[in-house]
Amino acid sequence: MRAIHPNLFARLMQLPPGIRSDVLEFVGATPVADAQLERMLNDIWRSLELQPAPATSPLEGLALSA
Repeated sequence: MRAIHPNLFARLMQLPPGIRSDVLEFVGATPVADAQLERMLNDIWRSLELQPAPATSPLEGLALSA
């Protein structure tokens, strides 16, 4: 396995845990050039930005009094 460029590794580590582990597994098993990994990360981040934000409870953040 060859080393991942530090900037690409930093971007990869910012991914959600499930996606991050999938990408790390893929990169570890497949010869991927830095340019290919960069395109893959750009595509992943773009798709994450297009997904709707997770639903939150309307009560989230409210302090309950005793």
